[in-house]
Amino acid sequence: MGKKNFYLIGLAFIISTIVAVFSTNIYINNKQKEILKKVYDSRHKTIFEKTQSLINDKQNTSLAIAISLSKDENLYNNLKNKEFDKLNYKEIAKLIETNSKYKNIWIQIFDENRNSIYRSWTQIRDGVQFRGDLKNISALKNISTSISAGLFNVGIKARTPIFDENNNFYGALEVVTHFDSISDDLQKNGVYTIVIGDKRIRKNLKYPLLSQLFIDDYYIVNENVNKKLFDYIKENGIEHYINIKDYIVENNYLISKYPLFDEQNKELAYILNFIEISSIDLNNIKYIKIQSIMASVIALIIIFTFILVYYIKQIKYQDTKNKVLLDSQPNIIIITNGEKIVDANKQLFKFFPSAKNIEDFINKYVCICNFFEVMDNEEYIENKLYDGNNWCEHIFLNQNKNFKVAIKNSNNELRHFNVKTSKVKLGANLIVTFIDITNEILQKEKEINTQKAIFQQSKINAVINTLNNIAHQWRQPLGIISTIASGIKLKNSIKSLTDKEFDESCDKIIYNTQKLSNTIENFTDFFTKDSSSSSISIIESTNQIIKFLSSVFEKNSIICKFNYDKDLMIECNSGSFTEAILNLLDNSIYSLIQNNKENNRFIFIDFKDSKLSIKDNAGGVDEAILSKILEPYFTTKHQSFGTGLGLYIVQEIFVRNHNFKSDLRNETFIYNDKENIGLNFIIDFS
Repeated sequence: MGKKNFYLIGLAFIISTIVAVFSTNIYINNKQKEILKKVYDSRHKTIFEKTQSLINDKQNTSLAIAISLSKDENLYNNLKNKEFDKLNYKEIAKLIETNSKYKNIWIQIFDENRNSIYRSWTQIRDGVQFRGDLKNISALKNISTSISAGLFNVGIKARTPIFDENNNFYGALEVVTHFDSISDDLQKNGVYTIVIGDKRIRKNLKYPLLSQLFIDDYYIVNENVNKKLFDYIKENGIEHYINIKDYIVENNYLISKYPLFDEQNKELAYILNFIEISSIDLNNIKYIKIQSIMASVIALIIIFTFILVYYIKQIKYQDTKNKVLLDSQPNIIIITNGEKIVDANKQLFKFFPSAKNIEDFINKYVCICNFFEVMDNEEYIENKLYDGNNWCEHIFLNQNKNFKVAIKNSNNELRHFNVKTSKVKLGANLIVTFIDITNEILQKEKEINTQKAIFQQSKINAVINTLNNIAHQWRQPLGIISTIASGIKLKNSIKSLTDKEFDESCDKIIYNTQKLSNTIENFTDFFTKDSSSSSISIIESTNQIIKFLSSVFEKNSIICKFNYDKDLMIECNSGSFTEAILNLLDNSIYSLIQNNKENNRFIFIDFKDSKLSIKDNAGGVDEAILSKILEPYFTTKHQSFGTGLGLYIVQEIFVRNHNFKSDLRNETFIYNDKENIGLNFIIDFS
């Protein structure tokens, strides 16, 4: 090894040392920040989860109290007899406050019309209609909990309905608890809490009872608020703190925010938890600097050793390594200077066995490009100039594109390759890699042919179903025409046919003949649709399909209900849309006929929020095979009825061809006061 290489090693080591010292300093600072952030994140997460747990516990406890109180027989007797003056829960509330950590327990009674007829803490009977959690009567008829703002405070509410022994509904009992006990529990963990009501509740907060504190229009909910922290956020601007995303570190406090939301998912209040930084364990940060310096020294030793070994091996073995590396690759790799091949790996000579080495190949063939086959595809490269550049340069200048070549091997078999080019360094030779993708190409062609066969078979099935429907819709008019003709012939034979009867019979024959003609036109219009994609209305198209199948529904005593909100226009081939929906309805019709009696066959079609749902009450599908029924040729029908293509075709049309989403599941639902089970296919067009 010469002096030049030693100088290079020394220079590389000096540079590495400078970089290592600089990097270590940056690393120490970044690592300290990273660990500090992790500590703060962990502390915030712990306080957040603790706050959430305390709220959940209080909701559950309040609900348990409400349920217990609602079982009092005197309660619904008083409500039934309108003896509201006999309601008295003050003593019970005081008893709960005395024997538990929960203070300020309020009890409220509603009548069946959501009117507040009793409050244990006040004689005020103002309405509660503004409360979002009591918008519907169902909020009283069901056991429920909520966090909402009322006339007096922001509280945790737990409700339970009041029924008598005959299940008559008389109203509901609500237990209202507050956030002071949660604040006390958090303070035991070194956390000081301020609960702030959003300013939009100010207009309804007419009689604030627990806390009389406000900052601007923001109400301080908890009565036991720390006065020092109250003054602190008031002085620094309350908007700054309620707009905290997760937490901030400020003035030796970690301030963690827990938002409270109403039933419309709007922010109702904000729980700000203050944790003193001095109470958080930060000892791990002290050891980062020592560990980082030690790691830097070890890294320098490793770098120096690596550089020394690298230079020695590069000088002595570079050519051999390059050759071994090339020959170890499974793909054909050539190296070219842009005019001729400089080197290549063994795979080139396996593909062209008549050439023994690179010189032999150049003498016989000059360039691999002379074997490129002309293909009717823009992705395939030919041996020609592209904007003044040869094939290799053209590929290199268009790295974002995918290029292929087709070459026949020594057995005259056509092989397909992906072609990639790269440079080791600026101004160096081009490295060209040929990756054999013949099997992938053949597999894709096989899949395309298989899909064509599947869709062709599906079209045949659609024609068969169409002919069956035409036959059914023709039977009635043909029967009428036959009856009228027989009647005319009979009356004419006994000389009793009048001119009026003859004219009326002819009119009826003409009318039913027109019905036959209209049937043919309807079926022709229904299936003779433009094969190109267009903008179609989901509601209009679905209604047309239901109308098309109306005779099938009538014949098999099937009730089909279609409910929808607003329409949606989608870009889709109308024939494909029709075929897919017909396949879904055909499956439901078959299942209903096989499994249900005539007076219990229903199909429910719903289109809401851009989702089309087709559901029947035919009993659903065995969960063990539910995941298989979208596969081609898998069918649960008798062999003479099903081909196993229906749901597969639906999946191909909507999911693979149009990138819509689909879901298939068994569903239990109530209809006509009866429990029904059926298969629900949902297509999401959003």
